[in-house]
Amino acid sequence: MARNSDSERGSVTAEFALGLPAVMLVLLLVIGMAMHGASRVALEDGARAAARELARGESAETAEQTARSAAGDEVAVVISAEGEYTRVVLTRPVRVLGLIQLDTELTSEASARTEHLA
Repeated sequence: MARNSDSERGSVTAEFALGLPAVMLVLLLVIGMAMHGASRVALEDGARAAARELARGESAETAEQTARSAAGDEVAVVISAEGEYTRVVLTRPVRVLGLIQLDTELTSEASARTEHLA
């Protein structure tokens, strides 16, 4: 078994120290993308749930509360009626890792045919 020379001593530690920031950056990027995807799915679920509530004849306040419970409290909710359809648009600011807010927004919309009860 050959012994490492004194010039190679600590090289593994140095290489690890140089590579660690890159690994951490990639890990944070992956976590950020996963959080963004989960946020987008929650926004879409909230829009669909609110549109269903309105289609069943529930009030706009109930639909808004349903949207906020599914998508979060920081969501802006816009409800509009277009003929026999009701449209719900949810908007939320984009945050990186849940901390840094960007100048862009996520938007999701859903529409459903409103049932008219006699």
